[in-house]
Amino acid sequence: MNTENLMDTGRLEAFYDAIIAIIVTVLVLELPQPAFPSLVAMWSLKTNYFAYLVSFLVCANLWQYHHLIYNHVDRINTKIIWLNIFLMLVFSLVPYLTTFVANNPNSLVPQVLYGLDFIIVDLILAVMSKSLLELNKDNEIHLRKVISIQSALKMPLIIFVFGFAIALLGYPVAISICCLITVLRSIIDSLRS
Repeated sequence: MNTENLMDTGRLEAFYDAIIAIIVTVLVLELPQPAFPSLVAMWSLKTNYFAYLVSFLVCANLWQYHHLIYNHVDRINTKIIWLNIFLMLVFSLVPYLTTFVANNPNSLVPQVLYGLDFIIVDLILAVMSKSLLELNKDNEIHLRKVISIQSALKMPLIIFVFGFAIALLGYPVAISICCLITVLRSIIDSLRS
């Protein structure tokens, strides 16, 4: 293993934290204001609030997952940095796609793009997890337990594919619902450990 390319994780974690904070800020700033200060006007924006809730929980879950992983990572290399940069590139589309879905909740294209974003994030996480396990052999037992590729990465992919199938049968909002189910399942799993 080439030790010249090995680095500490601190700067990567700080970058990651900053990007997630910006994404969450943009998410809330994209929420429209009700036309009138009434509960009826707020209720008319329910799809916007639902999309915001799902996306916020996904952001929080991804941040927590990343934090748990990097608690057990001693070193990274250029490949890990670029995987994280690509992960943030794809994930930074969440505010845009959240607004797109909120404005078009029953349209297939916005829902598919929204779900596809999360599938790509899961695939990048799977590749990154494998690379981290290879690079951090001395912490492999702890890292493997935290990463739990079967539970954390494969199950969401199965749930997303299920959501896509239902969406193609004429119920596009199934993709957003599956995103919510995936993130709630992950939060419950993390609270149990």
